[in-house]
Amino acid sequence: MEIAEAIKKRRTIHVFSKKSVPSEVIQKSIVAANQAPCHRRTFPWRFTNIGIKKRELLYQLQLTLKFGDKSIDESSLKKIREKMLNPSHLLIATQVSTDNQAQKLEDYAACACAIQNLSLSLVADGVGCKWSTGKITKDPNTYQIAQINSSEEEIIGFIWIGYGNEPPLIYRPLISTIYRERD
Repeated sequence: MEIAEAIKKRRTIHVFSKKSVPSEVIQKSIVAANQAPCHRRTFPWRFTNIGIKKRELLYQLQLTLKFGDKSIDESSLKKIREKMLNPSHLLIATQVSTDNQAQKLEDYAACACAIQNLSLSLVADGVGCKWSTGKITKDPNTYQIAQINSSEEEIIGFIWIGYGNEPPLIYRPLISTIYRERD
């Protein structure tokens, strides 16, 4: 697939099938992520592949965070369960921690580039993904479940990977509204 086509086809997938993505495709996407530009050569990105047993724990945590002690209807249970367990893979993307605020900002940009490279590699292989954040990505229990040391790395998102239906096209702004030339 040409890069321009991959860029246009890269879309956020919200509903995944249970079909498994080959591990070679995942590894190839990690190699692509590792080629991201990184201004200070800190290479701050890390990806943790979360297996199904730990995803079950994250599912339980998500229920607690979303509903607390309230009762949960079957429809909501099913929807959250499918969201957490249907995608073939869950990668937790983290950024290596630093106290230097300028470097932290540059490192986040580098991590975003790494995630975009990963996404483009996946779409070139016919695989979809979704980068998500939220309460669960900041919860201390997530760090414990994923065995990520919160004093060394910060979770910047979940990367859900799998096969699913492409959402409808997004009508983007005209280039003339986002690009300027100045003499």
